[in-house]
Amino acid sequence: MCIGLDEPIIVVTTGLVDLLDEEEMRAVVGHEVGHALSGHAVYRTILLFLTSLALRVAWIPLGNLAIMAIVTALREWFRKSELSADRAGLLVGQDLQASMRGLMKLAGGHHLHEMNVDAFLKQAEEYEAGGDLRDSVLKILNVLPRSHPFTTVRAAELKKWSESRDYQRLMDGHYPRRTEDKDTSVTDSFRESAASYATNVKSSKDPLMKLVTDIAGGAGDLGGRVRRGFGGFTTTNPKDQPPRETDED
Repeated sequence: MCIGLDEPIIVVTTGLVDLLDEEEMRAVVGHEVGHALSGHAVYRTILLFLTSLALRVAWIPLGNLAIMAIVTALREWFRKSELSADRAGLLVGQDLQASMRGLMKLAGGHHLHEMNVDAFLKQAEEYEAGGDLRDSVLKILNVLPRSHPFTTVRAAELKKWSESRDYQRLMDGHYPRRTEDKDTSVTDSFRESAASYATNVKSSKDPLMKLVTDIAGGAGDLGGRVRRGFGGFTTTNPKDQPPRETDED
């Protein structure tokens, strides 16, 4: 973990030192340096304070609703900050396989000889695309109290980013410097964030995200899918679905 504001400190457990090799440790330390340079400790402190405050006022009717709404938003931000820090770790180590091995060890311990990166990433794909609309809602409820995304999801997101033009541009040296901070625009940052979320929703295989995309795009079959119920939003092949009822039926 990374704690502190003006003079941040990176804490590494002895168990982690024994678990990771040099390249994997470089990615982990780079991950924590990413937290430090991004100022994430400030928001983590706020999150911990508000979580504690919500517990203290829980006895007041409706007293913690507003606080928990902020806490939920901060947790979502914090989960996204973990993905950002994973990218920082990859930029430091510049070894995707080491980053993947580190995430696999965090998920499953030191039995790396029993692990397979492709199978590990396959879990993330099945997690995102599997099930129907009900499963999507349950996944959201399951993730809400977590401070970190599931490790398989982190690995899949990191691999996807490593194959993007954004990563290649950074590796080529095309990125803003801290000396340019005074010229940055908060509005532009919000706009870029909104565009990133929109892209993620459009490319997502999750049934709920597909529903959101269909609603936004005015999908012609949306009404029929709603009438068929939750089963109409499964990710199975349409050829495997029973024939639709007609007026004659």
